[in-house]
Amino acid sequence: MNKQKIKLIGTAISLLLASNYSYAAAVTLDVTAWKGNEAEPAGFPVLLKKFEQENPDIKIKLSFISRGDTDVVIPPRLQGNNSPDVMMVDMPLVKIWGDAGMLKDLNTKSDWYGDIAPAIKESIAPKGKLYVQPLELVGMGNFINTDLMKKAGIDKTPTTVNELIDSCKKLNDAGISPMLFPSGLSARLFAFANGLSRSPSKPWELGNGTASFVDDPGFNKAFSLTRDLIAANCFDPKIQAALDPWTTTLSEFRGGRVAMVMHGAWNIKSFSETEGLNYTLGPIPTDKATGTALDTFGMGWAISSKTKHAEAARKFLNFFAEDENLAVLLKDESAYSPYIKGTDGVPALAEKYNAARAAGNIVMWPVYMNHWPQAMESESVDGMASFLLDPDMSSKEVLEIWDETVEDSM
Repeated sequence: MNKQKIKLIGTAISLLLASNYSYAAAVTLDVTAWKGNEAEPAGFPVLLKKFEQENPDIKIKLSFISRGDTDVVIPPRLQGNNSPDVMMVDMPLVKIWGDAGMLKDLNTKSDWYGDIAPAIKESIAPKGKLYVQPLELVGMGNFINTDLMKKAGIDKTPTTVNELIDSCKKLNDAGISPMLFPSGLSARLFAFANGLSRSPSKPWELGNGTASFVDDPGFNKAFSLTRDLIAANCFDPKIQAALDPWTTTLSEFRGGRVAMVMHGAWNIKSFSETEGLNYTLGPIPTDKATGTALDTFGMGWAISSKTKHAEAARKFLNFFAEDENLAVLLKDESAYSPYIKGTDGVPALAEKYNAARAAGNIVMWPVYMNHWPQAMESESVDGMASFLLDPDMSSKEVLEIWDETVEDSM
């Protein structure tokens, strides 16, 4: 056997050994999420394939677990010996699991943390512990059927409460149902946006008992403004108290039977697929000339404190922190980037909502930033329902209960 053949054989053996070593060293990351299925792909099919191509030594095992099931399925795994490596989380989950020591501190010195938008930066790292990498902020505003508005002679998106009331009057005169205002969501969007934007207190001060709802001029004004909407016949309050915000409300708007509904930007995809529905997404009307953008923390990634693949898990998070990758998810979700200079995925039809954000008129959904205790989520629904059933009741009756809810949660 000549030297050339020996060299070729040696090279082949080296390549084979390297291949076997690479295969043996491959890591499989166990990732759980409530996105990535056929109904809500969030760009995952493209993104996970790209990640594996860029990181051939890491394979992703994605398990779809609905948000509702996540509360039940994941905690036993985090406490046991079969913990996922990476989990999709929202802020309430971050607080519960982080406080219990089940999440890895991602460190505020992480490269991507410095680029987080100011509106959420402080809130995602309380006491210096960073347990979540945010993926998206989702807008919640006023969806407007532009065809119905034109029929009523309205050519401007209402951004102030006075403009909203004027629109209701014109729509009623034209025989068009102005808006739906279910207590389960829309009524709270209006109350929170007007309350928080006018409040002299920080949201977390109301949520930790430092300030009180019952004494807050912003929230008392929000209830007064709701009465003004009722007086303008924007909606029938008693019907709204029991109206389902997720089925009937959306189908009525989608069917072109109501001009406005305050809801989340996650509806953009389905609304845009509805034939004959022409609409825009505006801000929540407040006392601001631009209106107020009410953003919510949509979802993020967290790493289990028990992961055996911490390095690979961090590579996975760093991949989603890259703007070109995250932009794919955000476009599919019609969501905003959590990063200062990130590429948003919201279409042009949300121009007026974008204008409110650009003007800095943004408030965050308080429960989903952990500014208010989780119990306030259901209590605020009950409070708004009670008020819509009896608008003559004092707002203090509702706000006192909200203060008691905060106190009981401490």
